[in-house]
Amino acid sequence: MSIDELSITSLRVERVLATHHREILSIYADDTLAAVSRQFERKRTGIAIVVDYENHVIGVVSLGDIVHAIGEHGANALYLPVRMIMTTEVITCTPDEAAESAVHKMTIHNVRHLPVVENGMLKGCIEKIDALETLYEEAELDFTQLRNYIFKTGGRY
Repeated sequence: MSIDELSITSLRVERVLATHHREILSIYADDTLAAVSRQFERKRTGIAIVVDYENHVIGVVSLGDIVHAIGEHGANALYLPVRMIMTTEVITCTPDEAAESAVHKMTIHNVRHLPVVENGMLKGCIEKIDALETLYEEAELDFTQLRNYIFKTGGRY
C-alpha cells in the first residue's frame, strides 16, 4: 500500500489485525479452568474468547477471572467449567469498524482486548496497545504526506 492510499480517518480494525496478527485463544464453555490455565501458559496470553461449537462468541475469560475463582473456591476452582466464571456481556467490534471507535470502546469499558466479530463469528482479537500503535503509525504517515506536499522540493516557492 502506498502512502497516498493511507488515511488515518479510514483506518479500520481489519488493518490492525493485519498489522499486529496475534494468535487467538478460543475455548469452549465446558472446558475446565485447569485446562484453560494450561492453554494460557502455552499461548502466553491473558485472555481467552469463549465460543460455541459454531465459533460464535459467547463470552470471555481472563487470567484475573481464574485467580478470583481460585480465591473464592480454592483448588476446587480448577475443576469448574469456564461457563461458571466467564463474562457473557462481551464488548466486540467488526473488521470494518473504525480503529478509533474500537479504541474508544476499550477505553470506556476499561478493557484491553476486543474480540473482532463478523456475523456473530470470531474473526480475531485486537489489543488496545496494537490499535493505538497502528493509529500512531498511520498518523505519522499522514504527517509525512502533508509535509511533503507543503515543502515539495523543486517548486517555485
